[in-house]
Amino acid sequence: MNLNKHYGNIIWTNHALDRLNQRGLTQSLAYQSFAHPDKKFPGKNHGTTEFQKKTAKSLVTIIATQNEQKEWLVLSCWINPPLPGSIDIEKKNYYRAYKKASFWGKFWVILKRQLGFYR
Repeated sequence: MNLNKHYGNIIWTNHALDRLNQRGLTQSLAYQSFAHPDKKFPGKNHGTTEFQKKTAKSLVTIIATQNEQKEWLVLSCWINPPLPGSIDIEKKNYYRAYKKASFWGKFWVILKRQLGFYR
């Protein structure tokens, strides 16, 4: 995916760009969620703002903050429900397998994760 550090008059952190790639989000959809949110409220961390945009089938969330020059920096972003093949689906599958496993089953799930079968 071709992602820009400066897109839509905002700055995208490396973490945010990595999350876009891992979660299968396009930068344009994330930007639209930032520029035209359905909801906007203070984030969990001091100085951050959470932007949410509802699409036909999902909810896109952007976490951003302003720097000293009042430029917006996108810190992270995600989509719910997660897109098929994304890292979030793999984490969800790992968690489900772990939760429903017996003691020895948990051991094997953890071992499989250490060997790289789950991200």
